[in-house]
Amino acid sequence: MNGPKRKALRIGLGGVAAALLIAGGQANAATCTPTTPIATVLAVGFSCTLGDSTFSNFTASGAPSSAVVEFFAVNPMQNAVTLGRDGGMFGAGTLTFNFMVTETSPHVINEASVGIDVATATPATSTATTFNGLATAPATLSNSNTGFTMLSGVTSVATDNSVTIPGGAFVSSLTDFFSETTEHGVPEPASLSLLGLGLFGLGVARRRRS
Repeated sequence: MNGPKRKALRIGLGGVAAALLIAGGQANAATCTPTTPIATVLAVGFSCTLGDSTFSNFTASGAPSSAVVEFFAVNPMQNAVTLGRDGGMFGAGTLTFNFMVTETSPHVINEASVGIDVATATPATSTATTFNGLATAPATLSNSNTGFTMLSGVTSVATDNSVTIPGGAFVSSLTDFFSETTEHGVPEPASLSLLGLGLFGLGVARRRRS
């Protein structure tokens, strides 16, 4: 086999291998299901994707085995994760629910917010939530209030929820929302130089044809 044929064979085999790797990666990528048992998301290595968002590193305490995690898109640029009792209520005590969300370029997260679904005003249920260590405003949520944090375009967010539920309170769910935006990069000087050379080349070619 001569040199050109050998080179063509290597290129062809390389393309097949790349296609198989891509297909395998797609097959292994888990899509977030609307309702997932909490035991599933707490399993070691669990992660799932919803649009351009990947959710992983789940931990929780104080949540019963009947709790479920719901993933849903509020709109094309906002995803949400809900910890709920699938129609039931959480018992008294401290409930924690933590995870990581990571965005795929060019999307970034510019705001995160949290809300709790409480059926009773008293006794008051409070939620202290942080996103990347930044407390929501207001810092401690009460009842069904919503707190938010501006994040200035980050690619990943570590979410930490700690809910204090007193006896007699009726808490059915806690939801974290993540608002995305598209990151518009500023061209680097080298990129601008290449663009200028390209435009210059087009101008020369047009003058030659004329």
